Amino acid sequence: MGQKAGNINKYKEGVIMMKAMKNMILGLLLTGAMMTTAAAQKDPGNPCGHKNGMMFHIDDPMSRNSVTFKSTAPLEDIVGTSNEITGYIQFNPSHPENGGHGEFTVPVASLNTGIPLRDEHLRSADWLNAGAYPDIKLTVKNIKNIKEVKSSGDAQTYDITFMGNLSFNGKTRYTKVKGRMTYLQESEATKQRMPGDLVAVRAELNIPLAEFDVIGPEGMGIIGSKVGKTIDVEISLMASTRASSLAAEAGNPCGDKAMNPCNPCGGKSMDAHNPCGMKKSDSR
Repeated sequence: MGQKAGNINKYKEGVIMMKAMKNMILGLLLTGAMMTTAAAQKDPGNPCGHKNGMMFHIDDPMSRNSVTFKSTAPLEDIVGTSNEITGYIQFNPSHPENGGHGEFTVPVASLNTGIPLRDEHLRSADWLNAGAYPDIKLTVKNIKNIKEVKSSGDAQTYDITFMGNLSFNGKTRYTKVKGRMTYLQESEATKQRMPGDLVAVRAELNIPLAEFDVIGPEGMGIIGSKVGKTIDVEISLMASTRASSLAAEAGNPCGDKAMNPCNPCGGKSMDAHNPCGMKKSDSR
């Protein structure tokens, strides 16, 4: 009997120790979550605590963003535009020195020079070959040379350089794009444009066509006479922390979890970064 009682006591002691360890682990997890939340709250430019800050979606439902390109040649000047720009910029306004990254995509089929036949030629295999390579893409690996040029209230403006890869016509080339970026905290005034915090970008670059194997119809000598050897490009866009395509999804205010690491509603209900919880029917 004495041995049996001893075994029971040891079992009870083991259960008590296991409960104590479980409570200690839960306490550590909750403390970590609270510390992470507190750190995020101290930094309004980085609500989810990520090093690279907030995700700004290039997704204007009214197509006000634009890319303008100009070709200057002895026999002809050509000006074209596209308003179908998509992508994102990830940037921490509270710590611009951390840089950032992003991606801009423009469909070749969206380029409009004002003459339908010329646009058709532009999309052909002799020029940009939209059938094989439908998109022009700038992948920003980092944002460098950040210099504040203006700060007033809820707006900060920086001179910046996008460093990354430009891809089209099956070729990719490293490029530097100089521009200016303005961060705007959400206000009644900014809501007139789009909901959410905003980033406005103005940038310019020059694209040597030969570097992307754009040579025009063989033997016709169009490049250099009717089409410039270098194309001048201007980018003007506004990006928002609220993606328009996901704005109606009340349970996911920061956008889709697959594309946005700053997503307070994409995790489990016990996640401190998930104030909206997660329904059982939500497969995400």
